[in-house]
Amino acid sequence: MVTRGTVGEPIQEEAVSAIKKGKTTMAEVVSSIGAPDRIVRGNDREIFHYYYYDGKSPAMMLILLNFIRMDIKSDNLYVFFNRDGIAEEVVYGKRTDRTRFRLWPFGD
Repeated sequence: MVTRGTVGEPIQEEAVSAIKKGKTTMAEVVSSIGAPDRIVRGNDREIFHYYYYDGKSPAMMLILLNFIRMDIKSDNLYVFFNRDGIAEEVVYGKRTDRTRFRLWPFGD
């Protein structure tokens, strides 16, 4: 048996690279990527957080013994905006391309 699950929408790398520090506005980010999954406010800033999770889990179901191993990775994009709504910082990490199906539950 093989299962797979995702949460969120894949983050398009072209849209991330189009965000320019000191120039891109909140409205432009929302227009190109969509509404953020989470908004954090504090210290005269707003932070847009976009995420995408990918999980893969093969399983061997036997009568007395079952083996299951799940591999979950995430992509995260944080865009920090100043009080004028202009992007100050962009932090992007992509890990979902390393998600693997691994049956054996022990070790790598």
